[in-house]
Amino acid sequence: MFFSFINLGCTKNLVDTQFLLGRILEHWSDQFFYDVDPFAEEVELVFLNTCGFISSGRREMFQTIKKLLRKKKKVGILGCAVAYFEKLADSEQLTDEETEEWASLKSNPDLFFLSWGDLAHFEPSFLFNSEHKALKKSKQEQDFQRPNNARAYTNLDLGFEYLKIAEGCNNQCSFCIIPKIRGKQTSLPIETLVEEAKNLIANGVHELILIAQDSTRYGVDLYGKSQLFELLDAIDALEGDFHYRVLYLYPDLLTKKHLERLTKLEKFIPYFDLPLQHASPKILKAMGRFYNHAMTLELLEFIKTQFPNRFIRTNFIIGFPGETEEDFQLLMDFIAEDHFENIALFEYHDEPLAASSQLPDKVDGKTIRSRFLQAKKLVDQLQNARQAKESKEKSGTISEIRTDSQGEWRFSVRPFLHCPEIDAEDEIGLDQILESFDGEELRPGMRIRYYLK
Repeated sequence: MFFSFINLGCTKNLVDTQFLLGRILEHWSDQFFYDVDPFAEEVELVFLNTCGFISSGRREMFQTIKKLLRKKKKVGILGCAVAYFEKLADSEQLTDEETEEWASLKSNPDLFFLSWGDLAHFEPSFLFNSEHKALKKSKQEQDFQRPNNARAYTNLDLGFEYLKIAEGCNNQCSFCIIPKIRGKQTSLPIETLVEEAKNLIANGVHELILIAQDSTRYGVDLYGKSQLFELLDAIDALEGDFHYRVLYLYPDLLTKKHLERLTKLEKFIPYFDLPLQHASPKILKAMGRFYNHAMTLELLEFIKTQFPNRFIRTNFIIGFPGETEEDFQLLMDFIAEDHFENIALFEYHDEPLAASSQLPDKVDGKTIRSRFLQAKKLVDQLQNARQAKESKEKSGTISEIRTDSQGEWRFSVRPFLHCPEIDAEDEIGLDQILESFDGEELRPGMRIRYYLK
């Protein structure tokens, strides 16, 4: 049987998918044959890893399933949307649209479901048997302690892979449903992660991207306190031609002492992914965020001092319940101070499982949209001005190669500090590469020096 996969969720979901693929290919390669294209005619089965965190992710899931069914595929559904509907299957919190859509899935003979606990124990017998034909509570707990499990490296050709250091989250952010879907934080031991990092490097990975729901609190469940920086010390000491970065650093636990430790790490990429969410003290408190604007400014200034060549990324939610024009202006003033190389903006909307959905003083959709567009305009202006001042000579990794309508080579290149799949890439021609290459010699994943015209 030919099979494929589609990952609709985040990078943490992708790692789960990679371990599922690794298990299938390690144990049943004589029965299952992988095809990268899920819509290829020969593909009979597609594993669909889903997002349940936001309504747009669930809509994308429904649309993708319909598309696969039209192509006569059988679909194994796993991931956060499965957990989401497990939580709400018998409640009245689902919208009428989602209730109807989900009911149609449960009755479709070409679909089956995998719960968290099924992934590490997957067997071919799971396919469309009575145990997996209906959404159910998993009989097995999620198995996150997986030091010896095989993994399929789907980003290897691009030179990077993700290293998931923990699962779940203990934070109680009022807008977030991840703890209710993914559960409490479960960290992998340092020695397990070091072994996995060694395997990644030995297989040709040049960039490790450490991920978790809250990387800053890595190890609290195992060691009684955060051990993120002890983990980084251990990874930094590994031999090999590689670098690494860490995503999802919460500012409330980052100290000057921590940042000073980072300056001593040789292979650490000075990339700071700080999900700040807002600038108004009132809104931050309502969000369940335990830091204030003064703390954030002090942290940002210290990062700039310690890391002159750095990349700081953040995200903000526009229109959170209770956000007044004054609160929004505080956020706009903060954005205008231009602390960040990349800012992601999101329009707030209620999620049934989120505590914020019960908060009063909701901002109407028209106002949220207007504020979002104002913030986006400011962000675009700042980023355009920043790019105009950047050095024209860069180093980076090729992510895509193609030819244009004139037959000329074109390349998408990710600058060294930029994170894969998140930050902007540069589009260049062969004549902009500073080394001497023929177009045929270049391939995705290669690191090059280039300049922008």
